[in-house]
Amino acid sequence: MSRIQKFYLDHQRLVLIVMTTLLAVAYLGKFYFGMMIYQLAMILVALIGVIPLVIRAGESLRYKIISIESLVSLAVIGAFVIGEYNEAGIVVWLFTFGDWLETITLNKTRQSIRELTALAPQTALRINGHQAPEEVDIDEVEPGDQLLVKTGSQIPVDGSVVAGDGHVNEASLTGESVPVHKRVQDSVSAGTILTSGTLTVMTEQVGEDTIFGKLIELVENAQDSQTQTQRLIDRFSQFYTPLVLVLAVLVGLISRDLSLAITVLVLGCPGALVIGVPVSTVAGIGTAAKKGIVVKGGRVLESLRKVDTLVFDKTGTLTVGKPQVETVQNINGDLNNNWRLLASLESESNHPLAHAILEAYPGEDFDPIDHSEIIEGRGIVAQINGQEVLVGNERLMTESGISLAQLSLPAESTHVLMAVNRQLRLGIAVMDVLRPEVASILKEFKEKQHYQLVVLSGDHQAVTESVMRQVPIDLVRGDLLPADKQAVIKQLQDAGHQVAFIGDGINDSPAITQANVGIAMGSGTEAAIEIADVVLVRSTLEQLKMALSYSKRTVRNMRQNITIAILTVVLLLIGLIAGYIYMASGMLVHELSILIVILNGMRLIRY
Repeated sequence: MSRIQKFYLDHQRLVLIVMTTLLAVAYLGKFYFGMMIYQLAMILVALIGVIPLVIRAGESLRYKIISIESLVSLAVIGAFVIGEYNEAGIVVWLFTFGDWLETITLNKTRQSIRELTALAPQTALRINGHQAPEEVDIDEVEPGDQLLVKTGSQIPVDGSVVAGDGHVNEASLTGESVPVHKRVQDSVSAGTILTSGTLTVMTEQVGEDTIFGKLIELVENAQDSQTQTQRLIDRFSQFYTPLVLVLAVLVGLISRDLSLAITVLVLGCPGALVIGVPVSTVAGIGTAAKKGIVVKGGRVLESLRKVDTLVFDKTGTLTVGKPQVETVQNINGDLNNNWRLLASLESESNHPLAHAILEAYPGEDFDPIDHSEIIEGRGIVAQINGQEVLVGNERLMTESGISLAQLSLPAESTHVLMAVNRQLRLGIAVMDVLRPEVASILKEFKEKQHYQLVVLSGDHQAVTESVMRQVPIDLVRGDLLPADKQAVIKQLQDAGHQVAFIGDGINDSPAITQANVGIAMGSGTEAAIEIADVVLVRSTLEQLKMALSYSKRTVRNMRQNITIAILTVVLLLIGLIAGYIYMASGMLVHELSILIVILNGMRLIRY
């Protein structure tokens, strides 16, 4: 980029203000001081504005492209030749004003991208020797730093545990709803949540290497991508622009009217047609990004609009990924007493199942625990009020010689059992449940928008059907391996459906790749996010609903802009033939059409 170009780019607003001021001086001079001031001011406006146009036109010609700037530059030079300085000044000012409006639109959408960073952790607790942990900006964290992560906090970096232990919610990584116990040397990922315990994490990846840094890069790349419609318009412009130039030359030679030939150049600038679709694409993608929806290109918007079938992974996508008490079976003894004993023991545990039980405990009192011992992989044995209390899974009970004949909990749930003095007393079924908004949104997808809804899961068929019984699903398939999910999507596509798959785990990668549009939850694995076409950063179905709406609205906006551009060219040609359109008025209409498509595109920003 030359110094002159850089100056104009860095001072675009100032240049426009100077040109506008000179334009005002020109008209004031015309009415109060005579034509000399008017002509001089118009010449200055034209010279100031045409310099960057000539430079850009020259660069395009180096690549054998006749750009819009080429046509405008020739028109301005021609106006100078025939002494129409006012026409030259107005044409250049209008073009510069259109450029400035385009820049404003792009800056607004870029701002939307920057707001994505607010979704990532902004600070971290860095450990400095024996001093108290220091809260620092995430940008100050470097690989090798040790960070303290407390219960309920989001892990801010990718790294490994060097001290402490706790449970981390990694439903999107493993497909399991129960959080994973993390110990020393275990790896942890940015974006996961420490649900219990305290960890010291050695930083391995931070900054742009984290998932949120990559998301921002994806949006920026997406805004530079082209839709199928835009590619067609670009190919059309490559032939159309030289054709206009040839037509202007022929008109000039035949009519011997240079002013008319220059007017043809002005009218032939396909500005609104060229800029209309990119403005819609950039505005649509930028607005979606502001809402935490990363769309990887304009092509994706067009594909998403055509989708008629939504296929969902279950765990972590439709469910909360957090276990909750589903069923309570009181087998022997008083229910309230049994609840109190169970809650008393679980109150001293950091296990995620213990949190689910305590949330469901109907009382407030706890009994003191005399002694407790953790049985690895099985549960806890304790002494409470002189009684031996066992809390754990079926394996603990069976190994302790306790009969499970009376147990009748749902087979599709995780079981927490309690025995007192070797007698089975209480059974709790803990299950992952649907996200609160899932039922209403899926009902809307089905009844109002007429999508076909499919759920595919690696869980057992009975588990999947049990969880999804509350919602209107057309097809529920469980016991599926990743390749099986991919095969089901292929079958749907072979039947003529346009399929979007929504998932979050690495096991969803084949299905995301196979689908016409792959959609990943932002809380999911890096692999799923990398290959997905759309990323829902906040991991909610409300965002999916917005993404589908944005795609339809953006594509509709593109078509509106194309219609405006074509109508403008038709009306200008009619006006030229009828003798109502001249160079300045033609350029005014031309720039107004550009302004209209820009403003129309900017409506997406306010959506």
